[in-house]
Amino acid sequence: MLAAHSLGGVMSQKYAKSNKDTIKGQILMGSVLTRDNHTLNKDGSTHFDFPVPTLTMGGTKDGLMRISRMAEAYYHQIENIEKAQQGMFPVFALEGASHMSFMSGVPPGLVMKRDLRPEITESDAHKAFAA
Repeated sequence: MLAAHSLGGVMSQKYAKSNKDTIKGQILMGSVLTRDNHTLNKDGSTHFDFPVPTLTMGGTKDGLMRISRMAEAYYHQIENIEKAQQGMFPVFALEGASHMSFMSGVPPGLVMKRDLRPEITESDAHKAFAA
């Protein structure tokens, strides 16, 4: 099992794809499956060329991974996914959570500069994501 945050999510996808026999799942936090991991079938449904079940989690106040990108992930991974892959790539967006809501401690400079102010406490965000 892999868990990755932000840019680490891009790196974990490459690792998971190369090690699909040993990686049984991954969790992306403040990150999404990259667009090169899916194609559209002739009927318009989305097919993922990704062998590892993946939970995608984000916040509506994420200043680095915008909610519009999470909405795109939701469309392809939940609403438009081909029947054979349904349930493999769930998406969870937490209302009021920011990019920093997945972390603790002092935010890195870029996160401090670009992230939005969360509307929920760090503790509540961590509890909700863990649930």
